[in-house]
Amino acid sequence: MRDDMFKVIVERPRWGSNHAASPKLRLGPHPDCQQIGLKRHVRIGAPYDKSLNENLGPLRRYLRRQRGRVWNDVFRDICAHLDTGHTVKMHVREHIEDIVITRVSIGRGGEWMFKGEVLSAHRSWWRWRTLFVDPRDGILKDIAVLDALLAAGVGVRT
Repeated sequence: MRDDMFKVIVERPRWGSNHAASPKLRLGPHPDCQQIGLKRHVRIGAPYDKSLNENLGPLRRYLRRQRGRVWNDVFRDICAHLDTGHTVKMHVREHIEDIVITRVSIGRGGEWMFKGEVLSAHRSWWRWRTLFVDPRDGILKDIAVLDALLAAGVGVRT
């Protein structure tokens, strides 16, 4: 993993930063505005607001290249570069859960579970996730493998 991965992911121009009107550019007080503060331009009728824009592509590509490796080794490499003492680095670590399903477990009846719910072929619960950690061997695998396993009846309650 790159040493500057947190900079690559987080440092990107904010959406709306080039066309959101600044309240400081107003010549005088607006007659309808009785608010002073950071969001004043929203209250005086600015059509745009600034929002965050994170570039998660490098993190997705890094994790995709790690398919076939043991998840504990991959996460150890990530933790070596993204420590919890830095707010931005911790924020990047939180996005790992948006890409990888890490907490798949095997229930008492042999069914595969995620966040307390039995997995099924219905994909609404893993929406944008493209990888998962196989609970049988702990290896990072593509979500298509999970689809195939669930369709074949592996991990389904019997």
